[in-house]
Amino acid sequence: MNSFKYKFSSEIEDEFLDNYFTKSLNTTRVAFLILAAMYSLFGYLDVLTAETFLKQFLQIRFLIVVPLLLFVFAISFTKAFNKFWQELLFFAYIVAATGVIVMIVQLPSDSLYSSGFMLIFFSGSTFIKLRYLYSSLAGWISIIIYNFLAISIFKNDIDIVLTNNFFFIGANFIGMFASFHMEISDRKNFDLLRQLEYKNSEIRDINLSLEAKVKDRTDSLMVKNIELNNEILQRNIIEKKLEKAKERAEQADKLKSTFLANMSHEIRTPMNGIIGFANLLTEAEDEDELNEFINIIVNSGEHLLNLINEIMDISKIEAGILKLEIQTFNINELTKEVNDMFEMNNDVIEKNLEFSYNNGKDHDFFISSDRMRLKQVLVNVVNNACKYTERGSVKFGYRISDDIIEFYVKDTGIGIPEEEQNFIFERFMQVTLSSNSVDERAGLGLAICKTYLKIMGGDIRVKSGLGNGSEFIFHIPLDIDDQQKQIDDNE
Repeated sequence: MNSFKYKFSSEIEDEFLDNYFTKSLNTTRVAFLILAAMYSLFGYLDVLTAETFLKQFLQIRFLIVVPLLLFVFAISFTKAFNKFWQELLFFAYIVAATGVIVMIVQLPSDSLYSSGFMLIFFSGSTFIKLRYLYSSLAGWISIIIYNFLAISIFKNDIDIVLTNNFFFIGANFIGMFASFHMEISDRKNFDLLRQLEYKNSEIRDINLSLEAKVKDRTDSLMVKNIELNNEILQRNIIEKKLEKAKERAEQADKLKSTFLANMSHEIRTPMNGIIGFANLLTEAEDEDELNEFINIIVNSGEHLLNLINEIMDISKIEAGILKLEIQTFNINELTKEVNDMFEMNNDVIEKNLEFSYNNGKDHDFFISSDRMRLKQVLVNVVNNACKYTERGSVKFGYRISDDIIEFYVKDTGIGIPEEEQNFIFERFMQVTLSSNSVDERAGLGLAICKTYLKIMGGDIRVKSGLGNGSEFIFHIPLDIDDQQKQIDDNE
């Protein structure tokens, strides 16, 4: 701040003026309300002392000055008030002072109005928040107006004019002194607040710098901790993977050992049947016995062929060379082939099983998929149902559901315990039940079926309970052929 002019540089001066306005606004509003009230209440003096000029004085008060004061109060609530508020206060000061001056010069001997003019000086310099320059100018202009009206227009007694000037000029000097020191005090306080804010800003910057450094150190430590935790986690994961890999390797070794033992038994059984009964062919006593030996050799050969096919399929799956052969076919023809195959099945005939199937569509229904492997899955599941059902029924079919075709095979057989249902689709595993009289097999059929279905985009599940029969349900995506779409459109 300039110590001689007591004024800031232009940018800071604008900031000070905005701050001065903000701090003074409410005081100024209250001041103008009080001044309007006082100006109105002093009308009672007019009633007591100004009988001749009563109407004129009341008009000055209630038609000019009080409305102007209330107007200033009202306009102080507008956004534009900040731009011209000092000028408006200056104008209101002059108008209010002129109103009292008119009353003084017309009743020069009445000191009450001169005292009222002293209140104008006091209000202008301290109460309505006029700045030093405006309050000083307003005071001197008001004194000049008084002298002009009192001497030139209304010809007041010179002694009264001089006496009033003595008090008016003194009051104005006192007001100027008060106004000057109030503004200097406001400027110094503003300057101190700015310096304090600057120091606070420096402290905040230092604190922020320290916080940033602490945060950087903390983040660095957190990163190191995270890296250390990740390394520990990775090591734990690797250890768990190694443990699982070890368990899988041990399990695979065990399963393969079991598989080889089963294969040895499975291959040896049909081979013994083929070789043994082939040697007995020459010793058959009659044609019936010869046909019986031949049937045993054929059945053993089929058993051996199925076993070899399963081993070949599992080998292709393990090697990852199994490929689908997609073709368009009538699903109803496929289900009829399976039905015709099992109507002559030994298990169905010997056990007198009720064998039936149901198609999801009454008419021909063409889809695109791997017909051979879909048939293999269906035959395998139906064959198991016939083998493990001693009496009752076996039925299968399909149904269309949204974008899948779902097959089901339901039997009234011995069922599968819930705790063992998780193993029947695993390779080299086979559920063995004490009540099962069927010869054990290699345990590859359902595992191969599940793999085929996964490759085709489907899956298989089982619903069963011990002694309550079983229902195998498997599905594949429904890929309708263009030929079928045309049939559906015609319908």
